[in-house]
Amino acid sequence: MRLEVRDLRYGYTPEREVVKGVSFTVRAGECVAVLGTNGVGKTTMLKCINRVIRPQAGEVLVDGRPVHRLSGRELAQRIGYVPQVCEFADSSVFDAVLLGRKPFLQWDVTKRDLEIVQEVLRRMGLEEYAHREVNALSGGERQKVSIARALAQQAPVLLFDEPTSSLDLRNQLEVLDMTKQVVRQQGLAAVVILHDLNLALRFADQFLVMKEGAVCAFGGREVVDPGMIWEVYGVQAQVLEVNGRPVVVPQ
Repeated sequence: MRLEVRDLRYGYTPEREVVKGVSFTVRAGECVAVLGTNGVGKTTMLKCINRVIRPQAGEVLVDGRPVHRLSGRELAQRIGYVPQVCEFADSSVFDAVLLGRKPFLQWDVTKRDLEIVQEVLRRMGLEEYAHREVNALSGGERQKVSIARALAQQAPVLLFDEPTSSLDLRNQLEVLDMTKQVVRQQGLAAVVILHDLNLALRFADQFLVMKEGAVCAFGGREVVDPGMIWEVYGVQAQVLEVNGRPVVVPQ
């Protein structure tokens, strides 16, 4: 499995280009964290990859197949997407997650579809919520349901836009660690927008840093250094090692 983004460009007007020639590759089993300040084009880039909006230039390929040539059903079979805000119809948590299987359904729900949903609910710690109304849950719980739906989709590419923004610290760690485990076990490619640099360092294999719509840096943990943090965020910081993990400490 391989996700390739080549020279992606998008502008809301000819004078306002917000994604400027973004290129990167995600291989099977890799998690890429997208970093950068608010308004630099991270969400817009993710929407271009998933064809929510059509880029004005560039190309996105999944296993060598251009995304723009796929049908809607084929696209949903290959890319699972969790936006910042998810809207749910009135349904149970189980049915909301089961919708992730829709791209693969032929005539009816199969035993295998039900097993996949049950396994994802177990992994996400949502089993006790299975028969509750999804819209009666807290914002953080609904966020976990939206992630569970994407995982039930079993697409080879996962795109998450700030998936931990509504979650408490424990759920942030559990969701990201579980996602990383699934990505590695199943050979998926994940692209995740995160604002917390320490969560990104804990979770990601590669780091795509954006500044003013363009790629400022792309690579491993060495990318997250005091120079990049100052250049992108305007914050002086150290990157220290605590219990074998790199930790960003603002000064």
